[in-house]
Amino acid sequence: MIQWRNESQLLNAVIRVLAPYCKLYRVNVIRMKTTDGRWLSTGVPAGYPDLAGRRRCDGRAVYIECKVKPNKPTPKQQAFIDEAIKDGCIAGVCYTPEDALRLVIPYTTDSLPETK
Repeated sequence: MIQWRNESQLLNAVIRVLAPYCKLYRVNVIRMKTTDGRWLSTGVPAGYPDLAGRRRCDGRAVYIECKVKPNKPTPKQQAFIDEAIKDGCIAGVCYTPEDALRLVIPYTTDSLPETK
């Protein structure tokens, strides 16, 4: 199994492996300093997952928070995932592309394709 060095590599691998099954978008937040010295944050609220999109076969919403071990989701991230699941979405925390495949396509658990 590959040990992911950073979250960006993992996000790209998850998007690649799920491409046949999901249309996913990488969600970014930009934080910058204004000319007068204040910090400005734009994008989605705290807790929103790294990847959002839909499953191709049925259109269900998909939310994936990618983490490199030993990191864990923040309380706001976990709350978002829990609420999304309660509302009928596919949502979870993934540490590997295989985790993402299991999340999106549960019936492939026994025969996952090799990921790189």
